[in-house]
Amino acid sequence: MKQWFPFTDYDFYGYLACGLVVLFAFDYFQTGGQYLIHDHWSFIQGALIVSLAYVVGQIVAMPSSIILEHGFARGLLRPPAAVLMSNKPTMLEGFISRFLVGPYYSPFPEGTRTKILVNAETDTGLQHHQLLANTEEIFTPAYNAARKIEDSRKRMDDFRNQYGFNRNMCFSGLIATALLFIRAWEGADKNAWGLAVMALILSLGMLIRFLKFYTCFAREVLRSYAFSK
Repeated sequence: MKQWFPFTDYDFYGYLACGLVVLFAFDYFQTGGQYLIHDHWSFIQGALIVSLAYVVGQIVAMPSSIILEHGFARGLLRPPAAVLMSNKPTMLEGFISRFLVGPYYSPFPEGTRTKILVNAETDTGLQHHQLLANTEEIFTPAYNAARKIEDSRKRMDDFRNQYGFNRNMCFSGLIATALLFIRAWEGADKNAWGLAVMALILSLGMLIRFLKFYTCFAREVLRSYAFSK
């Protein structure tokens, strides 16, 4: 963002945009869009909505991280580092790699995995099987090493911003979907069904994009670690 703009890129996309989605959905759920759908806005109204959207976006980011990042991507699924360091993906991981995320969500070649393990064994003093049993032991020294490489640091920051935005927007979309489906179920608005379905589709799309960039972040960290020494 330009220097005069009061928000960073991540503030704008990760918080403001997501907060606006939730505000619009709540307004539509309560009033059919009476407050946010306007042809003309005063400066005070615009400033108030932007400030409120930023706050809502910050709040949404908390359950988004807990549920989608730690619950879904690291709980229901294996952490990206574990997928990348495995000998063979599971059936679910193979499906995700082939049909949803692409080759990013697949194990490294054996030579790359070996280089990563050799470096991790040197840095942590742990043995091969101990590192693979808990890939966080690999990821921590790998992250510290990758941050020292300027090109890798920039790519990591970009991937982190991307997965953070997609994660927050996915969760915002799920909130919007729930509110719009409730309004449609109550029969208050015939357009609510279409909006609810659209919100659900967009949310699922953001979920796939989140998983891609979340894996790309881990992939960049470990790839840099493999060939940095």
